[in-house]
Amino acid sequence: MASGDIVANDSATSLQTSTDNSVMTILNNMQDAVLHTDYKISIVLEESSDFSNTLQYRYLGANNLNYGNLIFLEGAPKEIILHDNIVSYFQSDSIAFSLSANRIIEAFPDVVYNDFSKLTDSYDFILLGKARTANRSSQLVRIVPKDKDRYNYVIWIDDKTHLPLRIDLLDLNSKIIKQIKVVTLDLDFNKTAFQSYIEDRDYPILFPIDKETSERNSWQVGWLPKGFKENAAYNINFNQSGIDTKLFSDGIFSFTVNVSELSNNDATHVVTQGARTVYSTNLNNMNIVIIGDLPFETIERIAQSIKTK
Repeated sequence: MASGDIVANDSATSLQTSTDNSVMTILNNMQDAVLHTDYKISIVLEESSDFSNTLQYRYLGANNLNYGNLIFLEGAPKEIILHDNIVSYFQSDSIAFSLSANRIIEAFPDVVYNDFSKLTDSYDFILLGKARTANRSSQLVRIVPKDKDRYNYVIWIDDKTHLPLRIDLLDLNSKIIKQIKVVTLDLDFNKTAFQSYIEDRDYPILFPIDKETSERNSWQVGWLPKGFKENAAYNINFNQSGIDTKLFSDGIFSFTVNVSELSNNDATHVVTQGARTVYSTNLNNMNIVIIGDLPFETIERIAQSIKTK
């Protein structure tokens, strides 16, 4: 996967600032296309140099449907199906299960599901010009945070369908750390057969996790990057683990803070794979685990700001 100056490589021809309405129109058309059209795409997914896979994604979004099917074409067989606001996972090496969700997060990242005009306080949206990928003409848009606390995106958006054809996640040095690249796009696949395939399947029951509204008020996050808000707070009682969880998002990036009793290991552990950072530490009489697609420095600052009330 290339890791240099992607703008130069694609011969971008012009720049428009984040206040240009045409940039907002292109991005909002992309969001509408992802959710409300029917398409079948083949994808190459790469994360740094450690992982790559090819996938097939079919989606029915027209006619008030919300059906999706993601198949991993390499390695152990894996299929993910979206149906009736439930996502079901079928894997050869584990028991099938279902979760409540309105989209398959493994297909497209959160960045495509936004009203981008509401994010201008935290991001600049720059139209870089025309590019070509998957043998199709597209608009090249860069999404740049106004701080150094998160990554940024470059998205190739098809001129005709408005679907994203390539999504690059860039680190703070503008190196690609994750890439989703469409290699084929089919708008004329057999939609009737696919709809029947989704509706005639037998699905596993929802994963049995007791997820309760959190009644704990014993801790708080003291610092958040601009634009991040708490979206949910709950307690997961799985095998009596008693994990108190809060989800934060700015609409493009998200992370969870998981707080439980002190662990026996006082060491701080950090695991980074592609964009994902997992940070675990004992602090202020709590075991804290933060998971998110954010730079290590940002997650560490968030963790160090958590205090008991």
